[in-house]
Order: sequence, then structure tokens, then C-alpha cells
Amino acid sequence: MLTKIITPYKGLSKEVWFLALTTLINRAGAMVIPFLSLYLNKYLDYTLGQIGWIMTFYGLGSVVGVFVGGKLSDKIGYHKVMYTSLILTGIAFLGLQFVTTFFSLCIGIFSLSMVADGFRPAMWIALSDY
Repeated sequence: MLTKIITPYKGLSKEVWFLALTTLINRAGAMVIPFLSLYLNKYLDYTLGQIGWIMTFYGLGSVVGVFVGGKLSDKIGYHKVMYTSLILTGIAFLGLQFVTTFFSLCIGIFSLSMVADGFRPAMWIALSDY
């Protein structure tokens, strides 16, 4: 049974496997977001309305990030966009732990999601090349 599952994937190139790994790393950061709401409510005492606005900024940053990531991929190349996105996303997650005010959280979460989701169009372009 395991052979039946693995066989279709044997023909994929190393580049495709690398893209799958980097996408897994990029999207693993998104696992923090559902727990962010709980953290904001329980430990930072934000209201549900405020948390809703913060999560709205996450979604808006994601939309802007995909657009900007696509434009940058066309302009400077998808490899640079992917590497930069992964590095800046890690830095943004580390920096976000020190942000506690409502306005700065909105800006921080918007920036984080914009940088993180800038990775997506670059990855799709890379996948089409391989």
C-alpha cells in the first residue's frame, strides 16, 4: 500500500521537492495565527472586537502581499522574492513578540502577513519553471 502512495511522486525533480519543503516552512508560520487570537485575549486582555480588527489586518496584508510578491517576482526574480520572504517572515515573527499596543499590533500583523504571503506567487512561478 505504501508503494502505491509513493510511486506517483518518484518522478518529481529535486527542485520540486525543495519547493515543497520551503512551502511547508513558509506555511508552518501560519499555524501561529489561530493561537494568536487566544494569546491576545487571555494574556494581553484584548476584546474580541479588537482581535477581530487585528485578524482583519492579517487578511488585508495577505491580499497585498500576494499582489506585491507577484509584481516583485516579475521585476527582480522569484528566487530573490522567496529567499527574502522567508528571512523577513522569520524576523517579523521574532519581532512581533515585543509588540503589545493595539495600533502597533495591527501594523505588525499586516506587515508580517504581507511579507509571508509574498512568497506564494514566487513559489508558483518557480513551480511552473520546474
